[in-house]
Amino acid sequence: MPRRRRPWLLTTAAVLLGLVAVLVTVVMTVPIGTTATALITLGVDGAQEVTLVLLVAGAGLALLAWRRRARVAVPAAGVCAALMLVMTAVPAVTLWRTASALGVHVSLGDYLWHGLSPGSGRPKDARTLVYARVDGVALELDYLPAHGAARAGAGHPAVVYVHGGGWKIGSREDGYPWGRWFTDRGYAVFTIDYRLLPHADWQTGPGDVKAAVGFVRDNAARFGIDPSDITLFGESAGGHLALMAAYTQGDPLFPPTNPHADTSVRTVINFYGTTDFDDALAHSTAPGLIRDATRAYIGGTREQQPARWYASSPLRHVRPGLPATLSVHGQDDRLIPPSQAHLLDEALARAGVPHRSVTLPWASHLFDLTRGNPATQIAGGVIERFERQNAR
Repeated sequence: MPRRRRPWLLTTAAVLLGLVAVLVTVVMTVPIGTTATALITLGVDGAQEVTLVLLVAGAGLALLAWRRRARVAVPAAGVCAALMLVMTAVPAVTLWRTASALGVHVSLGDYLWHGLSPGSGRPKDARTLVYARVDGVALELDYLPAHGAARAGAGHPAVVYVHGGGWKIGSREDGYPWGRWFTDRGYAVFTIDYRLLPHADWQTGPGDVKAAVGFVRDNAARFGIDPSDITLFGESAGGHLALMAAYTQGDPLFPPTNPHADTSVRTVINFYGTTDFDDALAHSTAPGLIRDATRAYIGGTREQQPARWYASSPLRHVRPGLPATLSVHGQDDRLIPPSQAHLLDEALARAGVPHRSVTLPWASHLFDLTRGNPATQIAGGVIERFERQNAR
């Protein structure tokens, strides 16, 4: 009678899948203080898409191993399925409860339909325009027209989107997913490029953002928008630049790249941006990464450039009369700690500035990278309510 071959391939796959599940569980639940771990969280921590895929894979492999009577493979794949069931269900339930507490509707259908999608490419109606020229270099933005009729006697509200990327990478194309979301709600959207390191410094970033806002305001009639109803929206480094541009209106230390009479905005939305360099360095899980990024941005360390370090923190510019501010941050953000949003919230409260701060559980840096997930849906609902409450 021929000897029955043992299912080595099935067993190896199950063991490896079980180890991956353990690693994902550790990353999502244990705040390990290393830069590598912080970077891994960008794709894993709070990403229910990852745990859901591993859950299906583990359950399917466990069933196949049971049918093939692979004694080692069954428990290994079962461990994967069990861990991923917990790591899928617990964040989902917590986020659904958060949505309920905030009065925001979260759609399971939207999650299943869009949850694994990072958003499509360039909108068909997008138009690229030059908003400034510096040393012969054209700074461009993409104009996404609003959908629907403008408000009677005014014009469409507008959003100027500022991408992230640590002040050294990224492009205006990063704003397309949120751009579509806003245009579907009647906003005209302008996703902008700005000068990046090493061809920029601590003044040029805010200056470029101000120049983009000034360009939009000066051409309001051309775009059919209300110049008094502009929102600055930035993510990560873009959130920092949006706050700086909004909070330093008229400050001679941060002039717009091109002269504009008015670069003011009605509201500013900050997604997981740096608000205070001291706190970011003290509480980030990846302090080395933050230290290198801030040193490149201001042109030196805190000890070498104390004036620049101080002036480049939005928190230092809080005063009465600033635009209404919304901050949205992931509770599990290992790069930019959620304390950044809390500190800004407290400072704005003391200054009497209209504001709101929302911290999302089981959400990490770049939590809105995929469309339709619960955290992104909650963030969208919070934005809608914030904009209504601070309407012109």
